Amino acid sequence: MFNRVLSSRLGALGLAAVLALVAVGLVLVYANNNKDSGSSSSSDVTVLVATQQIPQFTPGDQIVEGKFFREASVPSDALVDGAVSDASDLKGMVARSDIYPGEQLSVNQFQKSETSSVAVNLQPDQRAISFPVEAGSGLVDEVQRGDRVDVVGTFDVLPVGANGLPLTGAQPIPMTRTVVSNALVPQAPASSDSTTETLRNPVLTLAIDNADVQPVLFAQEKAAIWFVLRPAGQSADIKPDVTDVGAVLRGTSSARGPVLRITGVK
Repeated sequence: MFNRVLSSRLGALGLAAVLALVAVGLVLVYANNNKDSGSSSSSDVTVLVATQQIPQFTPGDQIVEGKFFREASVPSDALVDGAVSDASDLKGMVARSDIYPGEQLSVNQFQKSETSSVAVNLQPDQRAISFPVEAGSGLVDEVQRGDRVDVVGTFDVLPVGANGLPLTGAQPIPMTRTVVSNALVPQAPASSDSTTETLRNPVLTLAIDNADVQPVLFAQEKAAIWFVLRPAGQSADIKPDVTDVGAVLRGTSSARGPVLRITGVK
């Protein structure tokens, strides 16, 4: 019976049509499976992406509190190794190196902030300088390891003549200037690992660029020093103006030229 069907022209055409339909069905099933597989491999995953530069040694707690990141959806095949999706994973950590805007945050970019060693927080072109401090020296009780501060000094400047020597009968003129900006605090009296002796005789340690070491040491020796806490993340520096009582009374930030010249300040 089957042979007779195949031998007829109509039967052969019918069988060909059936086989064609079966082939189309198989192609559709294969294409659908491939589509599902592709969708699965490229499904989006929510990760945290830096919105600003995060300097090396920035505490993870600051990153979380300052919201230095945004949530972003990326294909699963574009995820970096150890990508962070939960901000709480960064707490108790510290950045190993600088992180730049647009980078996915990864646990591999951070390490546990267990060490109290100051040296590990220094760049090759930095030195650590410690300051004996008092509570009145500017938010000392509030400054924590990983914060950044400005160092401001008030000097008693004696007016000098053209020969560089003090003028006869001259009286010192107090002047204030920001000595260094954006200094990292690798150790602070308020640190959780501070000893009883440290709390009794508080010392604030700053990471200072090589070029600023001698000016800072001079200011430490000759000036009344104040520490000004900066906001988390990037922020503008204070203008490097010299301020005297006249500038304060005039409501400006800079002393007038004649005062600067008579004191030898440029």
